[in-house]
Amino acid sequence: MDKTKKYARAVLAVFFLFFIAGASQPSYNSRLEKKIFELVNIQRQNNGLKPLKSSVKLSQIAREHSADMAKRNYTSHITPEGLNPTDRAKKAGFKTEIVYPDRIRKGVGENLAMHQEGIEENGVKSYYLKGVDETAKILVEGWMNSPGHRENILNPDYTMVGTGVAVSSDKKVLATQMFF
Repeated sequence: MDKTKKYARAVLAVFFLFFIAGASQPSYNSRLEKKIFELVNIQRQNNGLKPLKSSVKLSQIAREHSADMAKRNYTSHITPEGLNPTDRAKKAGFKTEIVYPDRIRKGVGENLAMHQEGIEENGVKSYYLKGVDETAKILVEGWMNSPGHRENILNPDYTMVGTGVAVSSDKKVLATQMFF
């Protein structure tokens, strides 16, 4: 084999190694989702509550809502089409009702947050992503300082949560949590 072919194979091998290694690394979004989940459960445990279990289905619904908000540039529990969190969960096939001996619980809880970091130099604004740990802390502290969001996190009726994160083209971090 001549030197050119050996060199081409070596370059190709290195490329595939970097590609495979990069593909196996969790994304910013998935690492942020995991950290938010951890911090929320710490808050619950600090308040004498059982930790929430992560729901794949609720996480998928939350991710889709965050992605929709990032794509269409809005932050709301209600989509532009008028779907609320329970509507979106039902549409995705999630059972949104539990019958207890003494009551029926209907619907899902939802927390939303948007965070954007930026700097301005010479009249030009530029935006960037903070690290996962710092961003998760900012988001969860914001929820804990808001009565309605705090109530969702510390609701003893909730046993599971789904967390979904999306980042807009202008580096807005949009986070959705769905509780059931």
